[in-house]
Amino acid sequence: MSLLPSLFANRQFQIIVIVQMLMVFSNNLLNPVLPVHFQSIGLNESQIGFAMGIVSLGALLLRPWSGMSADVRGSRFTLLVGQFLMWTGFAAYLWVTGFWPLLFVRFYQGVAMSFYGTGAVTFASTVGTRETATAAIAYFSLFTMIGLGAGTSAGPFLYQAVGFTPLIAVSLTAAACAAAVTWFGTKPAPARAGEGRAPFRAVLAAKIVLAPSVCLFASNFTLGTMFTFVPLLALARGIGGYSVFFVSFSLAVVLARLGVRAVNDWFGPVKTSVGASILNAASALLLAAAPSPAVFAVAGVLVGFGFGTIYPTLAGYLVQNVREANKGSALSILSGAGDIGNALGASVLGVVAHAFGFTAVFSAAAAVILVCAFYFHTALVGPARTPTPSA
Repeated sequence: MSLLPSLFANRQFQIIVIVQMLMVFSNNLLNPVLPVHFQSIGLNESQIGFAMGIVSLGALLLRPWSGMSADVRGSRFTLLVGQFLMWTGFAAYLWVTGFWPLLFVRFYQGVAMSFYGTGAVTFASTVGTRETATAAIAYFSLFTMIGLGAGTSAGPFLYQAVGFTPLIAVSLTAAACAAAVTWFGTKPAPARAGEGRAPFRAVLAAKIVLAPSVCLFASNFTLGTMFTFVPLLALARGIGGYSVFFVSFSLAVVLARLGVRAVNDWFGPVKTSVGASILNAASALLLAAAPSPAVFAVAGVLVGFGFGTIYPTLAGYLVQNVREANKGSALSILSGAGDIGNALGASVLGVVAHAFGFTAVFSAAAAVILVCAFYFHTALVGPARTPTPSA
């Protein structure tokens, strides 16, 4: 914890964590209620799954460009572009209602998230020294989870209390405040293009980047499934109070981010990531077996600790093991793998939900995460833990 005072004494770190908290809050006010809102305007389960998942496809396709933008033009430029695109995407929900227009807006939102997310995490990793980068990402991601927790907890309540349009207005206000803080408060972080920068494909092919990316894919596959289908499962089974899942998730994920550095010190990043994956799988299996308000609460705690641990662990592992000039590209690949997980968890399992029901959905999510965790562990033990020259 000795790094905490020095990090928060840095004004640029203060600014980026405030910006991240506001942007994540604005986005996650909407995420828990969008499936219910889409259902209310006539979309079926399969259409809802595609609409929720395609945002990750948009993010994925732009990850190479957002990563190179952070490496070549700097992370501040990249996150400002992302903020503008995200704000306009939120505003579009006020007018767009049909299935195909909603798919376009969700895809556009993914493009925005690609630029914003890559720019923000790369900016945070440049604060301090290379040795403190892991701690910077961990505490940065803690504020991510505070924003996520506040947004996912408040979103369903506000939606029920005031409706969809006022909820959009709150989201737009938070995003506009974040953009103003970024514009007036941040200084350009140094770009890292130059000698030693490997091509994007070479960074992608390096096992030191690929294996953590597969692990994060599985984590986001499970989380995307839960965020999309827990509300629909509750409605289908007549279970009230599904928001307890999001509240317990939010509390657990914040606690996990507070302790993630200590857990990594004790067990190392590989064992920590495998353990977090097991927690995520256990949460999905509980939802498959016996959904109820109590199970929603326990499942939220398990996936909160799992998800709260896994991203900063994997991102810190990359920052410590890839070349400085490739940091933006490596982090964009890691985030892109998470985008794939979100997309497949919502869209592919939306078809499964429509055909086979929710028990099959959550069982499949657990199976995917266990297979990917096994690959991650076998890929990074022994000699494979040494960074390859291309990374």
